[in-house]
Amino acid sequence: MSDFLQAARYTDKDTRLPHQDAAWRWAWGLLTEEQRKEFFEMYRAAPDPKEGLTPAWMSKALEIIKKWEGCRLEAYICPAGIPTIGYGSTRMKNGPVRMGDKITQQEADKMLSDEISDLFAPGVFQLLPMAKKWRPEQVAAIISFAYNVGLGALEESALRKRLLNKEDPYKVVIEELPRWNKADGKTLEGLVNRRKDEVSLFVNHVARKEGVPAPHLLLTRTHQRDARGLEKLKLEYVKNGKSVGSLSVVSGAPGAQQFRTGARSRAGSLEPLPEGRWGIEDIAWAKGRDDYSGSWGPGLGPVSTPLRYLGPGSTERSAIEIHIDSNARYAPGTAGCIGISNEKDYRKFVEWLKDTDPRDLFVNYGLGTCPKPK
Repeated sequence: MSDFLQAARYTDKDTRLPHQDAAWRWAWGLLTEEQRKEFFEMYRAAPDPKEGLTPAWMSKALEIIKKWEGCRLEAYICPAGIPTIGYGSTRMKNGPVRMGDKITQQEADKMLSDEISDLFAPGVFQLLPMAKKWRPEQVAAIISFAYNVGLGALEESALRKRLLNKEDPYKVVIEELPRWNKADGKTLEGLVNRRKDEVSLFVNHVARKEGVPAPHLLLTRTHQRDARGLEKLKLEYVKNGKSVGSLSVVSGAPGAQQFRTGARSRAGSLEPLPEGRWGIEDIAWAKGRDDYSGSWGPGLGPVSTPLRYLGPGSTERSAIEIHIDSNARYAPGTAGCIGISNEKDYRKFVEWLKDTDPRDLFVNYGLGTCPKPK
């Protein structure tokens, strides 16, 4: 499987010779359904060698922490009476910071980056497992909060308890973060403003009126079929409770247009993705951000957006994505993914994601199992 993954990572359908393309299809045909599932999971997890290993939230976390922590290249005594250096670090490679220690700006930046990647980010993800599904700005905001108050305080906080209780993250962050604005019982203007900055980063300026669901995508049936035998589905972008855009898409193979619930949909059926709530993951580019010249392989096109089933219950279906139906001329439809007909429409879809970063797709075929957006 690892060899197949490497071949996928470093080959491009647009540059393969005919015999290489035939070999690729032959090898794909030898994989079982379980191996294909494993392949897609590994494929999505594998970092793009052109983009490096830095997670998307890192730059945002560094930016907000640097803004509020400030940087001092000579050791000083912090308000808690502890020798500190750089962006609030109390330890160096050779042990605790001591008065008289000096570092360069480059060393300070690396110390901060290492503390985030080695301590605070893993701590946040361990204490708040749901953060793994958040967008980068949200992760960065909570890492900044944890860096300031400490992982111990985060662990004991009402913020964590409410999030683990599955309350609306927007509401919890808006209500809980501003409470952490005191030092020694006194309200500090700097902490008040830092909390405002973190809240703003978390909600990303998305207007959330009372009773109005978060921005999301909605997929519904039209009961109209095209010349290829595929039903035309309607993919809508819902913002502030209103549909602000739509695309005509397809899902499943021409001979397998049976629409089912998640529990009744079977792996390998080639039917449309089942009804229910799906999580929208980060956009995956074959050749780099906003580059439509690459290809993920036969029928996938240059860009794809993975989906994961969130309920109700569970489903056998996996390796589901939203991608361009790039081989529609000779093999129309998909194996269950959402197929967008052309690059122009996919660019519009990407604009939706960049606008408010919706993370929920509600698939409602009228079968009675799709939850209501919140």
